Amino acid sequence: MRGIGVFLVLVLLIGWASSIPPGDAPGAHTTLLVGLLLLSGHIAGHLLFSLSLPRITGYLCVGLLMGPYLLGFLTVDTVENLGFLNELAVTFIALAAGGELRVAELRDRMRVILLVIASSTVVVFAIVTLFIMLSRSLLPFTAPFSGLQMLAVGMLFGVLAVARSPSSAIAVISETRAHGPFTETALGVTVAVDVFVIVLFASAVSFCEVAMSPAASLDLAFVATLGAEILVGIGVGLILGWGLAFYIDRVRVNLPVLLLGTALLVTSISSGLAEYMEEAHGLGLRLEPLLICVTAGFTVQNYSRQGARFIGAVNAVSLPVYVLFFTLAGAGLNLNALQQTWTVALLLTAVRAAAIFLGAYTGGHLGGDPPRLNRIAGMAYLTQAGISLGLALEVVRRFPTWGDAFVTVVVAVIAINQMVGPIAMKRALIQAGEAHKT
Repeated sequence: MRGIGVFLVLVLLIGWASSIPPGDAPGAHTTLLVGLLLLSGHIAGHLLFSLSLPRITGYLCVGLLMGPYLLGFLTVDTVENLGFLNELAVTFIALAAGGELRVAELRDRMRVILLVIASSTVVVFAIVTLFIMLSRSLLPFTAPFSGLQMLAVGMLFGVLAVARSPSSAIAVISETRAHGPFTETALGVTVAVDVFVIVLFASAVSFCEVAMSPAASLDLAFVATLGAEILVGIGVGLILGWGLAFYIDRVRVNLPVLLLGTALLVTSISSGLAEYMEEAHGLGLRLEPLLICVTAGFTVQNYSRQGARFIGAVNAVSLPVYVLFFTLAGAGLNLNALQQTWTVALLLTAVRAAAIFLGAYTGGHLGGDPPRLNRIAGMAYLTQAGISLGLALEVVRRFPTWGDAFVTVVVAVIAINQMVGPIAMKRALIQAGEAHKT
């Protein structure tokens, strides 16, 4: 009861702070809002945790409550202005995700991981694509499309349905202190799939361009650029990881600050380099911060002796990062999009979930996992965010005539999965017997 009272007081304080004009001190105003969001998110997470729900569900609910579509304490402009904090949190969480991937432990699970990735990708992609082709009556923007064009649009939906949310997965795993073969498989699949989705999306969007315009040709330059981004990103991540390992080994001070600074530096340099390449050379080359940081964390954990210190530093500062990231993510969930497309969004979410369960079960069965784990495996892969939205915005850029309608549906599906996914994953870890802090 005391926690509820503190939360209500914080809600009132956020409402009061949001009503104050920033004046000549916008930085102080933003800092006040962020501080109150951190506190309210932390309290809400604690309250839901006592009900056996994931803490990040509390963070998401606080953001949703304070956001533009409910209480309106955080406007759309405010959420956008705090976007740099979101990017910082994503790159930091990527460092943590890479650090949790231990080759020595994954080696025995590699066959299962690869089979789950392959089966879930094929099954989810095929079923969602087919569903979209059969549901054109629920998607008015597809009315003038031919059969080939519907196939192309369905493939785009199918690719985005394959994508997961490593940030949500690592947060739930960290919260529950889960460890074991089921957890290792879930994390390995979630991280690896998002890298694979980038390549799959390149092929799908090029096919869509050909289908939408008979005069167009396969955009091999786009495919080559994405391939270069992935290879260079991995290379930069390796170098960064070795640099972090050297610092941890020789200096060993202020490691949490170092990791936060690294995340900020990677985000800033990646954005700055992308802008420079576009303006100076006309190249749409952007190094993906998430890929760089996942590789860096993986390198420190597996190619140095500093993995334990690295994870200790991550854990020392992870709580405020998770609270801030998921609170802002909740504030950014577009309820208007859900209201406009709730029918097709709910159906697509259900179809995606069924396909994920089928694909995960098939992969686990082929890999020799016990049936009790295969039956719940799909619960670990429902979360969706980050890369799905980023790739959806690329669709808007390439297909402006119908891209906005496409993204509206995608955002609605992401909103549902982001709320349901963490709860399902926590239940899966508990049922697998690998959650040690519930």
